[in-house]
Amino acid sequence: MAEIAIEYAAGNRLRSEAETARRLIDAYLGDRPDVDRVTLSPSADSVFCVSVEGDRIWCTDPREWIDSMEAVTAARRRLSEVS
Repeated sequence: MAEIAIEYAAGNRLRSEAETARRLIDAYLGDRPDVDRVTLSPSADSVFCVSVEGDRIWCTDPREWIDSMEAVTAARRRLSEVS
């Protein structure tokens, strides 16, 4: 079973963006038998990244608009490669 983690630069705006990404990933991928859970991890670094089983699979510039559907697509693609 895979764990999907969202790592984000600590801060109010990015916390909200990370929650949105988590909800979307859970909505689109949460019913897959190979997904264990989706977690949030605040970071001291200036990042917004998604990891599957500890491997960063998607990152974007946290100073710009964050397209959470890109995170869903990247996670789906990685899960398909692993299966």
